[in-house]
Amino acid sequence: MQGNRQPRVRSGNQPHPAPAMKPAGRGAWAHSRAALDRLEKLLRCSRCTNILREPVCLGGCEHIFCSNCVSDCIGSECPVCYTPAWIQDVKINRQLDSMIQLCSKLQNLLHDTDLSGVKACLQSKECEQEEKYEIPEGPQKSRLNREQLLPKLFDGCYFYLGGTFKHHPKDNLIKLVAAGGGQILIRKPKPDSDVTQSINTVAYHAKPDSDQRFCTQYIIYEDLSNHRPERVRQGKVWMAPSSWFIDCVMSFELLPLDN
Repeated sequence: MQGNRQPRVRSGNQPHPAPAMKPAGRGAWAHSRAALDRLEKLLRCSRCTNILREPVCLGGCEHIFCSNCVSDCIGSECPVCYTPAWIQDVKINRQLDSMIQLCSKLQNLLHDTDLSGVKACLQSKECEQEEKYEIPEGPQKSRLNREQLLPKLFDGCYFYLGGTFKHHPKDNLIKLVAAGGGQILIRKPKPDSDVTQSINTVAYHAKPDSDQRFCTQYIIYEDLSNHRPERVRQGKVWMAPSSWFIDCVMSFELLPLDN
């Protein structure tokens, strides 16, 4: 009978069932783990083959070592390719050192059962509380700072980017300054100017017992290049390398500057 006939549905309008959620397996984050494993292989000392500790380059080649592994080679030759090591005073690559620490924390995030918040979410299929699994130090301090509505990292700080920037693109540094609540200076600040020294602001995130809290204007240069500008550290105007700036972002702290 016509009353028992089911209405016909055109094929183009027929609703499709929602795809079933696949159970989270061991390979759910396999690509991320594999990528981190490849990165970890690149961050190994060319001499001891362990993960780099205080990485340095001897200057004549591209091999990178732990600082302790080549203490006997400084100023002589590379122990791997025997290229003359012309650098007499080796500096630790702080940017690379920060990357190594971050890589280690990401490895813990994906592998360690105590820190694997991603794995916990996949297994429970619900959002877990991030506080139990978040990366400590810089990221954690950044979150707490925001939750407590405290000033941003570079609040009260002005930055002048001097010279050319290759390893740290200037556009990226400008974005980091803005994200951290700092301001970019178009003109280089003059330490001996009364106007410069009379700016009445204090860096909130500097150590309260240091004279750095009164420094409000930083002249940033790229320390990974051969260019070394004249040192400035007078009153409210200090000079700082770009690697220091990156380290501040990584640790969410206005780190002390070497004298």
